[in-house]
Amino acid sequence: MCPSRESARMNAALLLLGGAPDATALIDAAGKVTYAELKRRVERAAAEWKRQGIGPGERCVIGLNDGIDWVVAFLGLIWMGGVPIAVSPRTEAALLKDLITDSGAKSLLLEDATAVALADSRAQGRLAWLLRLKMPATTVAAQQAEAESPAFWLYSSGTTGKPKGIIHPHRVVAHAHAFAREVLGATAEDIFYSTSKMFFAYPLGNALFAGLRLGACVVLDEEWPNPQRVAQNIEKHRPTLFFSVPTLYRRLLEAGVAFPAVRCAVSAGEACPPDVAEGWRRATGIQLFNGYGTTETLSLMLYCTTDLPGLKPTPLTIVRTESDEGSRDGACRLWFSHPGVALGYSRVITHDSARFGPNGFSPGDLFRSAGGGQPPTWKFAGRSDQLVKVFGRWVDTLALEHDIGQRLQGHVREVCIVPQGGEQEDVTALHLFAIPGAEQHIEVRCAIEAALTEYPAYLKPRSIQLVSDFPRTETGKLRRGELIRLIRAGTSQATR
Repeated sequence: MCPSRESARMNAALLLLGGAPDATALIDAAGKVTYAELKRRVERAAAEWKRQGIGPGERCVIGLNDGIDWVVAFLGLIWMGGVPIAVSPRTEAALLKDLITDSGAKSLLLEDATAVALADSRAQGRLAWLLRLKMPATTVAAQQAEAESPAFWLYSSGTTGKPKGIIHPHRVVAHAHAFAREVLGATAEDIFYSTSKMFFAYPLGNALFAGLRLGACVVLDEEWPNPQRVAQNIEKHRPTLFFSVPTLYRRLLEAGVAFPAVRCAVSAGEACPPDVAEGWRRATGIQLFNGYGTTETLSLMLYCTTDLPGLKPTPLTIVRTESDEGSRDGACRLWFSHPGVALGYSRVITHDSARFGPNGFSPGDLFRSAGGGQPPTWKFAGRSDQLVKVFGRWVDTLALEHDIGQRLQGHVREVCIVPQGGEQEDVTALHLFAIPGAEQHIEVRCAIEAALTEYPAYLKPRSIQLVSDFPRTETGKLRRGELIRLIRAGTSQATR
């Protein structure tokens, strides 16, 4: 039965502000706000956006640091019918100009220094915005919209090429709390804290939206995360649900950060290495949920724990396999159907294998079956460009780097395998990049070379490069393309 026109109309901002009026909704460095106060501030922001001439469906870029001000501006736009575009406040000017052109943004709300440097008449700084919010304004009712109409945009991290705008409708908010409620057991009594920033789909959908939909409290931090800052927030705010990415989990373990009130932790953004998951379990005793999702899905689509044989679908997720299943050494593509799946892209995409279709969304990633059962479980097999043929043999580069990393524990902090070459399989070569531990580089190199002697020739990297860190996006994802450029530039040190 099709929903009525009335039941299909909604406002995503209004859905997020239904917590108990006196309950704390948000906490940042400046203080806290209740749900009643947050709603008043969102209504005031909506009036200001309208006063500035923003109409229903018109897009505006928001590039502020995380905090209550960010949420107020973002939800205020949705409240009055506008469409916010969340971007990193650290976005370089050239990329920001490209995103503005691509999105057709009518206005920009940026940190003061960025607004001045951009020199765009459409840009306003944070200080001017906050001063305007203090001016008297009339009340603006929440603009009801079709469930499938655009509510906000996010941009991809650009790990596979030019960032693309991803258009999310109002309906994605309605069930954003399903994973937190049904898997993590979250309630209005919980305190959510994500180290990742809110322009990133993972924390936006699974921490901020989920927390607000439950009427819970969400901790926000304007500063970029490091172990010391995270430890301060943990001690001060006592979150019960913690969200982060594998790279930071590793650093938190190395720093010995304690998590006294946390009862569940979630890792997403990239595949969590087994040694990190096991190290977390041993060090904290806290259940770690390893989740899989994309900017296009907003919500996590798959998850597992150390007790599960593979990734299983999150609540409301329907998984279908690609028709050419098994064409790559048993690995296949998956299609995800879920209320959190976006509408599509802002521009034609030619550099990525990810795509939308009748079955929802299929990312440019590969999976292998982890066993039978209903529903089936899966193991992440890397991006489609990470499963390559070398001398006629399929090589799972993700599995290989995990295996090498296990053999080199104590010698290196992280390992990355990058395939590089032409279309012909006999010219494809593997290259190993590693971040050394506390040992001298010569000792680390010797340990790597000794470990590699145990692999067959087609699995042995052609070169080894020791680096101080891996290039990453602002969401913590590894920029493998940057490492490939190092290889092409001839800067890697060949050992074979």
